[in-house]
Amino acid sequence: MNTVAQIDHWIEVARSLNYEVRYDYFGGTGGGVCIVGGKKCLFIDLALSPIEQLELLRAAIGDDPLAPQQRAA
Repeated sequence: MNTVAQIDHWIEVARSLNYEVRYDYFGGTGGGVCIVGGKKCLFIDLALSPIEQLELLRAAIGDDPLAPQQRAA
C-alpha cells in the first residue's frame, strides 16, 4: 500500500473512532490530537510531507485505546 493510501486508511480509522479530521497549514510545525468543544479533533499540517503526515496519524491514532492495532493485541 502506498503512502497516500495509508494516509487515507488512517484518516478513515480516525473518523471511525469519532475524530473530527481537520486540515490546515501550520508551517511544518505538525499537528495532532486535541479536544475542542468536547469533540476529539485531529489536526493535519498540510505543510508536512506525506510521510510526515502518515507518521503523525500513526502516532496520534496509535495512542487511542480503541485503535484497531491495539484491539487486536
